[in-house]
Amino acid sequence: MLMGRAFIPVKVLKSFKTWKTGDMVLLEDWKAKELWESGIVEIIDESEKIISELDQVIAEERANEPIMPIPPGLYSRAEFYIYYLENYVRNKAEIEIDVLNAKMTKLSNLKKKYQHLKKLRFKKILNAIMFRPGSLEILNRLAPEEKKIYLQISQIRNEWLGES
Repeated sequence: MLMGRAFIPVKVLKSFKTWKTGDMVLLEDWKAKELWESGIVEIIDESEKIISELDQVIAEERANEPIMPIPPGLYSRAEFYIYYLENYVRNKAEIEIDVLNAKMTKLSNLKKKYQHLKKLRFKKILNAIMFRPGSLEILNRLAPEEKKIYLQISQIRNEWLGES
């Protein structure tokens, strides 16, 4: 899941190496996770920004027939903030009810939109495989997570239809 494909903004809570308390830094997702769980940093919640980005990509996908390129790291950032919100809600004992409700609403919206985008793009990937298996043009429009699916299913399709 967290493989360093996304950069997450954090606020330093405890001095660490060259960082001072209060510094704002960008960290790879896996580093942000480890340091947040250790209490060294606080995640700057950009889940609303990710939800907005997902909305834009979904609208673009609906408006265009061919699969469109998506912003780099969008899937990784969405997965990170799903992880963050789930754990924030689960682990924060002393949290105001309004904050809890807001985080849960963001989590619900983020999950729905993320799944919707993945299903929408998967459908388009399957359609592209049917008519254009192994196309470099299609591959260039896919996220790294999608390229694997596209190539594997293209190979299965070609073997099945005898077009290897």
